[in-house]
Amino acid sequence: MRLPRILIAPLATLALLAALPAAASAARAGANPQNSCLDCHRALDDARLAAPAKAFAEDVHGAHGLGCIGCHGGDPTDADITSMDPDKGFKGTPARKDIAEMCATCHASAEFMKRYNPQPYIFSMAEFRTSVHCKKIAVGDPKVATCTNCHGVHGMLSRKDPRSPVNRRNVPATCSKCHNPEYMKGRTVPTNQYALYRVSVHGKALLEKGDLSAPACNNCHGNHGAVPPNTRDISLVCGTCHGREGELFAKSKVKAGLELEGKRGCVTCHGNHGVQLPTDALIGTTGDGVCGRCHESGSAGARASDVIVPAFHALKARIGDADSLLAVADRLGMEVEAGRELLKQADDQLVNVRATLHGFDTKQITAVLTEGDGLADKAIAQARDALRDWRIRRIGMALSVVVILLMAGLLALRIRRLERGPGA
Repeated sequence: MRLPRILIAPLATLALLAALPAAASAARAGANPQNSCLDCHRALDDARLAAPAKAFAEDVHGAHGLGCIGCHGGDPTDADITSMDPDKGFKGTPARKDIAEMCATCHASAEFMKRYNPQPYIFSMAEFRTSVHCKKIAVGDPKVATCTNCHGVHGMLSRKDPRSPVNRRNVPATCSKCHNPEYMKGRTVPTNQYALYRVSVHGKALLEKGDLSAPACNNCHGNHGAVPPNTRDISLVCGTCHGREGELFAKSKVKAGLELEGKRGCVTCHGNHGVQLPTDALIGTTGDGVCGRCHESGSAGARASDVIVPAFHALKARIGDADSLLAVADRLGMEVEAGRELLKQADDQLVNVRATLHGFDTKQITAVLTEGDGLADKAIAQARDALRDWRIRRIGMALSVVVILLMAGLLALRIRRLERGPGA
């Protein structure tokens, strides 16, 4: 039966509207009504070929509707072997040297990436080319990391997933897959980074305590533009977390002197991968003090150390004395709030000294020490005043008790006389 011409156009429009959702879904990158790549590979007996398809079930790309063709090309709607014909755009396994460029086709496009994340990280090939990894890949080195070595391949997870190799807590172990003695055999690159990092103050904070503010490898070396920090930039790298110390050091004369000698700023005193929690024992030229590594006995630096170090420890002792006296006064029930506030301020100056040392300015350091001493002395005075008040109160109380007892005795005698009557 032929439809009236007047109905043909409306019905065609309805049919088109009904087909739009399916067409839009199929138009997404890699999203297809069927995926013969996954269907076929999952059924293969060869584990090497089946594993990628099985792993793709959790892949972050698959979760966003992207498919195999994004990287490998081909026609996933063709259930036959012809789906892998070159004339259908099949590329197969990308050459190692081409992987970064292939990933960049999507990840370097802000317009494309914003479809899946309103604030995406945009990968830069220009940045990657500055890295040691990319430079080595460019000259044909097959044992250097590219995207898939760090992020994985077909089972790629979001970096927020705790199982992801690029999750913050997993980054050090991921880097160690290459940076280890076995893999780096025959190369001049150091291989003890991971062993040192695990026992460092940074490693313990991140790996043992789960402190996500602690730095991993990429915080210091960078991600895609990874390079070893050099003499001039090492203090800037450390200064991203240790801001005040970095700023003081950057303005110091010592920074320029170390650069002239080829020494690497912060690393000279603290080390790099094995950084330990700094203690006051590091200050000075004797024992565990690091100042003696550069300053010989009799030098200007050693003479400055001979002034600063005793004054620093004297301030610590004064603060300790104040704390002990205030504790005694507090146990005796005396008011010590004002003294505790002065002690806190003195302790702040002690912390201030530790930071100010990075500026290597003797006058500035001495000024902070002097202010700390003044505050500690005031705290001690407050504690002694409280203890003096306590002693005065004790003496007053004792005298009051004696007077009361004396009056009670006299009263008792008077009562007895009255009871005996007149002339008794």
